[in-house]
Amino acid sequence: MRFQVLGPMTASVPLPSAAQPRRLLAVLLARAGQFVGRDTLVDELWPDGAPSSAAAIVQVTVSKLRKTLSPGLGAAEAGQRLRSGPRGYALSVEPGELDADEFLTWLSAGADDRAQRRRGLERALACWRGDAFADVAGGPLLEAHKLWLEDRRSAALLQLVELELADGDGRSVVERLGPVVAARPADERFAARLASALGTVGRRESALEVLRRTRRALWEEAGVWPGADLVAVYRRIAGTEWTTPGPPAQLPPAVPDFTGRAAELADVTRAVRGPAPVVLHGAAGAGKSALAVQAAWRVRRRFPDGQLAASLRGSDGTPAEPAAVLSGFLRLLGATPSELADRTGLPGLWRGYTADRRLLVLLEDAASEAQVRALLPSGPGCATLVTTRRELPGLCGAHAVPVPDLSTEDAHALLAAIAGESRLRAEPEAAQRLLARCGRLALAVRIAGVRLAARPNLPIAELAARLADDRRRLDELTAGDLSVRAAVTSALRERPAGDVALLRLLTAFEGAVPDWSAAALLDRPTPEARDRLDELTAAHLLDAAGTIPPFVRLVLAEGPPGEVDPAALRRACETALALAEHALGRPARRPSAAGAKPDPAVLRRVAADPAAWAAAETSHLAAAVRLAGAHGWHDLTERLADACTALAGTPWLGRAARAVTVLGLAAARRRRDPRAEAEKLYNLGAVHWQHGHARQARNYFAMAEHRYRALEDPRGTGTALAALADVHLDGGDPRAAEAELREALALLRDCGDRRGQAAAAAQLGSLAEDVGDVRGAVESFEVSMLLARQCDDSRWHDQAAKRYADVLRRHGGHDQAADLLTGALGGAVRTRERHWEAHVLRSLGDLHTDAGEFADGQRCLTRSLALFDQIGHRHAAAYTHRSLGEARRRAGDPVGARRHLLAAMAVFRELRDRRGAGYALLSLGRTHAAEDAAAEAARCLRGSAGLFRELGFPLWELRALGELTSVSGESPARDRSRELLTKIRT
Repeated sequence: MRFQVLGPMTASVPLPSAAQPRRLLAVLLARAGQFVGRDTLVDELWPDGAPSSAAAIVQVTVSKLRKTLSPGLGAAEAGQRLRSGPRGYALSVEPGELDADEFLTWLSAGADDRAQRRRGLERALACWRGDAFADVAGGPLLEAHKLWLEDRRSAALLQLVELELADGDGRSVVERLGPVVAARPADERFAARLASALGTVGRRESALEVLRRTRRALWEEAGVWPGADLVAVYRRIAGTEWTTPGPPAQLPPAVPDFTGRAAELADVTRAVRGPAPVVLHGAAGAGKSALAVQAAWRVRRRFPDGQLAASLRGSDGTPAEPAAVLSGFLRLLGATPSELADRTGLPGLWRGYTADRRLLVLLEDAASEAQVRALLPSGPGCATLVTTRRELPGLCGAHAVPVPDLSTEDAHALLAAIAGESRLRAEPEAAQRLLARCGRLALAVRIAGVRLAARPNLPIAELAARLADDRRRLDELTAGDLSVRAAVTSALRERPAGDVALLRLLTAFEGAVPDWSAAALLDRPTPEARDRLDELTAAHLLDAAGTIPPFVRLVLAEGPPGEVDPAALRRACETALALAEHALGRPARRPSAAGAKPDPAVLRRVAADPAAWAAAETSHLAAAVRLAGAHGWHDLTERLADACTALAGTPWLGRAARAVTVLGLAAARRRRDPRAEAEKLYNLGAVHWQHGHARQARNYFAMAEHRYRALEDPRGTGTALAALADVHLDGGDPRAAEAELREALALLRDCGDRRGQAAAAAQLGSLAEDVGDVRGAVESFEVSMLLARQCDDSRWHDQAAKRYADVLRRHGGHDQAADLLTGALGGAVRTRERHWEAHVLRSLGDLHTDAGEFADGQRCLTRSLALFDQIGHRHAAAYTHRSLGEARRRAGDPVGARRHLLAAMAVFRELRDRRGAGYALLSLGRTHAAEDAAAEAARCLRGSAGLFRELGFPLWELRALGELTSVSGESPARDRSRELLTKIRT
């Protein structure tokens, strides 16, 4: 199939004639191969406002396009070009099918050879049949793409004619540019080159006529006079000067290597059609000025009475006086000295001079609304562009355009434009590391590019390594008068001293600081602290999530350490502890000398939904633990670590889990509290076990058991033994696991811990099934369920029920398993335990799959996988991948099955989980067998049986051998199967 968009949109199949399908196809072709969200499509199809039925119309339109582009194929069938997914719709376009891709390919051809480069540009321009998407009107995305394509076309034409001029081929330039300049006489770039080419072929008068016609067009169309380049061409050809006064044209030169920012540019160029000021706001070094100047040059022809520009920051960094700026503007517009003498009358004079003019005013580095307000022109035909480091909400009617960090693609493009694309292609991974160190800040990326360009032999990897050192990064990001440090320092100097002091306190924490913690740092009410944080966010010294940007953090870290008040930090840590204990339902303690007094409103917020508060604030509590530990507040560190661990729940898989527990352990040891030390050792074992680190988990659980035995604590000893049993079972030592579980049950029974007994009995049930004692497994689970019912907390009953249901499902008890899992899922949803909900959903998915209900099974398993991915529990997610693999195999999708099973195997091998690897290999063997790949199936099944034999799981080994016998007919497998049958009790 062939698509053409460089002109009227056509395809090798008849396209619908209606506007909506053509618009939708144009948007999908503009983002070929990428998913385009449904909301984006609605905005594109109805840029002036969508009807209430827009989503349904999009679906119908997509359906029509599918029938056109892939006749006879369903939406989910292989070969379908127009695919749908959670992120929207995507159109598959193969290489060579889209003329825009062909144009871009030729555009980049022959970069290292002059002749090849010229031929490549000629082939690229030959792809065009007219304006891009000439017969399709679209919304902002499509219009921005059209603009980008046209810019590339003009750039290609300009490069080609320059090569032809350099090669002395003026005749080709005349033939090529004659029609272009006739259609666009006000384009100075092409007029200058056409005149030069006419001069080289001896047509002096024709060249001068082109220049005169361009001069007239510039004035008639835009009210401006020729620029310096065109004047120089005239001087060279005519041999005389060409000078004519004109309206002011003060715009700074546009950055020649400006890249990206397509959406922001489109937004600005649309907004300047009206008189409302357009305010570009962003962090220091974000590239606001470059964007504003680029936009100003694009729209300047709309303002024939001139373009004025001024910086609103003085040379010493202080705000410029509006009167001084007004005086300069008015002088350029023709005001007399006597008019300018009355400084108090300048605002009125400015309004009078701008009332009937069409002016573009560029105001850079604005500090306040009042400063800008005094400089706004009054005429409806005028426009104002403002750049500022803070939002200006008080500027009535202003159109705000946030200038964020560069996208990954734009950052790469900017670095390539400065340092060279070939250089980045030679070290792609190092280039990515370098951009990551630059934080996608435009100024940092530019400086890195300048440094690379200045030193052609400097490896990108070396510069990236230098920037990896936080102590050197600001020093490295300096080139001439470009400096990230200077830009950020300037932004900080604009803020009151109290704001900078607050920022220094916030840097003590990693990540965002909630309003209640900021209130404790400031020792002020929470609403006041929230306002202060909002002001810092508006000044782009905090990001939208409340985190200090990396370069601001580095500049603040260079300040004297004595500027951070330790009493304020302790107050914040104690407030964190008070709120955490409130969430846990523990009694309040008297405030310490640091004066921590949580806001009653915050306490009510915590009490209303402790689980939601804990989920939102666990990372900040972890940061408070690290801060308290760094300051040597041992008692506070330990209590914070305990509260943090209790709130985070199991599993706690965040990066801070291990650090918090280690700090709590260190604090307990310093306080010489053996019971607290035993608890922390157990917690460390649990953290390592959840991350799949079996050896470390075993060591910590063993140390915890030793401490609990020394303390003569049966509950702690039993709990540690039960944890050790899990590790030994996965390590292939079921006998040790059984002995530990039976001792744990005895200890927990002696101390009356029914909850612990229920958990241990459930573990014993799972172990019994693994070693082939199905009857013993059922008995243990019945005991576990009975004990769990006697506990106050229904969660323990639900957890035992889930594990029991897995055993029942595998041995034919589907109805009872379904009842147990339904109840367990309800309990997980009620208690908002996403981790446990994901486990129950996996079991429900397996149950539906066994019953042949593949759609329901896949729905449960997909939700389970999504929850595990959100939590970051790769190990548990791998087991869901294995279940999804089984579900896809049974549904007749071996390709999908292998994809999930191989994903599971990769994690199991990385974490050295032999049990999981055995399950995955068993499923892979079944999948290969279904595809008649007997050799591959036998290899996987032998590997599975061998792993289960090492683990001592005869029931699972028997299953693997049964499959192996049916695939290969191996007699040793039959002999081993008969031997295993004697060990299994049903």
